[in-house]
Amino acid sequence: MNDKKMKLIEAGMKLFAEKGYHKTSIQEIASEAGVSKGAFYLYFQSKEDFITTAFHFYHDEITEQIKKVSEQNLEPRASLAKQIEVIIAYIYEYKDFITMQLRENISIGQDTDAFIRQMKMQNFYWLRQNISDIYGEKVTPYVVDVSIQLDGLMNGYFKWIVIDDIDIDRTKIGAYLVRRIDDIVRGLLDRDEIPLITEKNIANLYQDGEQQLTDLKEKVHKLQLPQEKVKQLDEVIDIILKEINKDEPQYMMVQGLLVHFQRISELEKECEEIARILHIDLLD
Repeated sequence: MNDKKMKLIEAGMKLFAEKGYHKTSIQEIASEAGVSKGAFYLYFQSKEDFITTAFHFYHDEITEQIKKVSEQNLEPRASLAKQIEVIIAYIYEYKDFITMQLRENISIGQDTDAFIRQMKMQNFYWLRQNISDIYGEKVTPYVVDVSIQLDGLMNGYFKWIVIDDIDIDRTKIGAYLVRRIDDIVRGLLDRDEIPLITEKNIANLYQDGEQQLTDLKEKVHKLQLPQEKVKQLDEVIDIILKEINKDEPQYMMVQGLLVHFQRISELEKECEEIARILHIDLLD
């Protein structure tokens, strides 16, 4: 991302935190960034396009940082603790942006709403994978419950940091929260608790295929493609996600849309995996 576009995003996030999303004008964003209103439209089609791009930028940035930690071959418990520390550092760095999200429940269009849903889905898969890596098969019946409880613990501390400006030792919170999850898992197993929410309960919410499409979107963003092409492919993925979540998905439509990605050699394996999970054939 070039410097001018980054300045616009930083200026917009600052103003959104101070004034709110809906009360901030495009002219104000441009002025804060020290560019003309016309320059804004060189990079963004609208304010909705702007906030969606900002969501993508910050989400991609933290996802990449977490991925780097997960690839360090640490012991699973230490890896999760360090990943949580990375998230905490991100929250301290971008408090203005997060403040705006907490204060304004932004729902400004299908594209942004779909992306927020994808972030929620990806967060769940991230939690579930880390918990499974730490506790193995014994936690399988409780993996959704434990994921929800870890998510709640993290968000509880995050809100105190963002809203009340509480300073927490960033080097200790990761290991501290992992120990709390140890306590939760031990209690569930010792009492032979009946799970409140299982994989079966959420099957219709987190269908197979969604994670693969999210992974596909991440890979698209990492390829050296023109920005306009990346945006187009993002929109195609959002359309596919909406389609597979319908009561009666039109899989012929999904087949046609996947052609956009089949033409890119680096994405062939991802397309094959999505087709396998959705039980469809790729078009020649």
